[in-house]
Amino acid sequence: MKNKLVYTFNALFILLFGYLLCLSIFKPQTFTFEHPFVLIVLSAAALLVLIGIFQFSTRLNKKGDGFLTISLVILILAVQVYLLVSLQMNSYADAYVIKGESLKMLANGGHATGQEYFMMYPNNIFITIIRYWLYAFGGMLGVSNVFLLESVFLFLCMNITIFVLFWIIRKENGSKYANIYLIIILFCVPLLGYIWYFYTDTLVLPFASLITLFYYLYTKNNKWWYFIIIGLLFAVGYHIKPNIIILLPAMIIHQCFIRNWRKVLLNTMVLAIFFVSLNAVFTPLSNHYGFKKNLAIEFPQTHWVMMGLGEPAGRYNSEDVAFTNQYKTKEEKQEANIEKIKERLKEHGPIGLAKLYNNKMINTWTDGTRAYTWYTNSALDYPASFDYFFGDKRFFTEFAAQMFHIINLLLICLGALRFYKKRELDISFFINITLVGVWLFHLIWEANQRYILFVTPLMIVSSIYGFKFIIESLFTEKVVLKDKLKKSFLITSFLIFLLSSVFLAFGGKMIATDKQDINHYIVKQSYAHIALPVNNKQTISQEFTSDSPFNSIDIYVMKKPEASSSYRIKVINETNDTIIYNQEKKGTDFPNEAYLKLSVNDNPKGNNRYRIVISEVENSHPNQPLVLGTYFDNDLDLYPYGDLYVNDDKKEYQDIGFFVTNTTSKPLMPKYAYIMFDLCIMLVFAGTYYVFKRRR
Repeated sequence: MKNKLVYTFNALFILLFGYLLCLSIFKPQTFTFEHPFVLIVLSAAALLVLIGIFQFSTRLNKKGDGFLTISLVILILAVQVYLLVSLQMNSYADAYVIKGESLKMLANGGHATGQEYFMMYPNNIFITIIRYWLYAFGGMLGVSNVFLLESVFLFLCMNITIFVLFWIIRKENGSKYANIYLIIILFCVPLLGYIWYFYTDTLVLPFASLITLFYYLYTKNNKWWYFIIIGLLFAVGYHIKPNIIILLPAMIIHQCFIRNWRKVLLNTMVLAIFFVSLNAVFTPLSNHYGFKKNLAIEFPQTHWVMMGLGEPAGRYNSEDVAFTNQYKTKEEKQEANIEKIKERLKEHGPIGLAKLYNNKMINTWTDGTRAYTWYTNSALDYPASFDYFFGDKRFFTEFAAQMFHIINLLLICLGALRFYKKRELDISFFINITLVGVWLFHLIWEANQRYILFVTPLMIVSSIYGFKFIIESLFTEKVVLKDKLKKSFLITSFLIFLLSSVFLAFGGKMIATDKQDINHYIVKQSYAHIALPVNNKQTISQEFTSDSPFNSIDIYVMKKPEASSSYRIKVINETNDTIIYNQEKKGTDFPNEAYLKLSVNDNPKGNNRYRIVISEVENSHPNQPLVLGTYFDNDLDLYPYGDLYVNDDKKEYQDIGFFVTNTTSKPLMPKYAYIMFDLCIMLVFAGTYYVFKRRR
């Protein structure tokens, strides 16, 4: 019976993740590339290079393996350090609220301000306390730079995650497979893109990996007391990000296949006892710091189920938040949510639900970047690392992210297929059960690409077993191509490398020849979701500074004004006391929910201060004014080099949504650099093919 269940599960798992693989190639959520065949070929070429590296590494002795491992570890750490040092980033949405509250707590001697947000979303209380602890600990050491404290903490979280899982792979599969894992990690863009993101999704990562580690140790040693540690890890991890609890039913199901029911029951009881015991600490801890529970404000779980049924893809929806928030008690909120759930289920019907669930899968599982560019996009400076991760050259990063996401999904499917050959219920089977749990959860719950970040490292572990299946299928025990496969494999590899080289050569036109507008940012303040009207009673001014030339200013318009109205926009160089832009704009000139681009040229000598002034000239429909965007005051200034004024009233810790850029028309990459890049890639292809051809 158990064997039949495992066979069935793996078959369905391959179909499911095979479908997600197809969606990721042909209909990804945010990645726009019109040639999926090119993406397939280049992904196949990258996978072949990984296979070639593995085959080459079999020539290395223990010292050679160790040298390769140390080199990869140093490279991973060096890339992380470079990114953290070169960019100081703030985050949007919930992470913005939490950082502001933590700073207020630091100023208030550790007392929360009683924000309604934390009564509405109590799941974010513990992450706020952790952030406050970090800032307070830094203060004890005399370190007041919060960016430095956050960077060190996130650096530790990421690397505990990475190297705990590295240890599992090394222990289970050997150093050569562990090195392949490190190479994949090196190109795992989400783990790099979210390295600035101090929120639940990143802080829960080490807990997911440590839970996996101690469960792996249990499967090898059969010691029940590992579940004491697992229970404690679940308790802390749950209060950081409740989704981590999905690993618990996966763990119980996995045990049912490898242990008898008595041991499963005993282990679950031990885990539950220690989970509940430590869990009891968190309410007094929240109360100690002044976080109050208010059932009239708190949202019930049904709210997120209701949101998960919203069109078109069950994402966060401010209208749904307003709907739930209008009811006065938690019970009323829950009843209204349930009614709305029933209503939406009826409206969708079976076909509509199938379309919605498909959209949710696209939304959650097909984005190789995990949408890091939205959540961490507020920088203090704009060096090259910003251009390639968040700016106009991020195509390269996003393309690499999508390639390795496709490879990851393919290898996960092959890892499940490996079961039919090896019959092993190993740690990858546990991870695959977890992935199905996450998939099911986000069919029901609110969907978002970021929400699968916490299982992304586990997905890479699972993919290593798919990579192992390829090696076992293609090569002999001495890691030489099997005779019956050698000719066809070499021909296929040659064609893939040849096609990839051709595609890269033709890609040179788009990347190194065709000109496009490239923005070098002086200011990129894009967080603007609070309405800020411009009318006959309110003139809006925004300051900024620049020591670099610029030729464009973009102002975010949340809502365009009435067509016959008119507004004056001035840009003043306050350092030189000169007006560098002064034009009147008609209502028809303004876009809606988009940026108004102004051609403003200046080449400052030294660091100059500027002021953008937006005022109403005429509007016969005062109920339809020009509406700009800002963000709410949270003791956290996303653009600290200039202030926002409403008339002459300075608004602390607020700015409008605006960009200041020096826009130039040029290729994404210089031609000489692209030629060198192409030649390096072709050398790698040639070297890989040579490794494949060797006889021993």
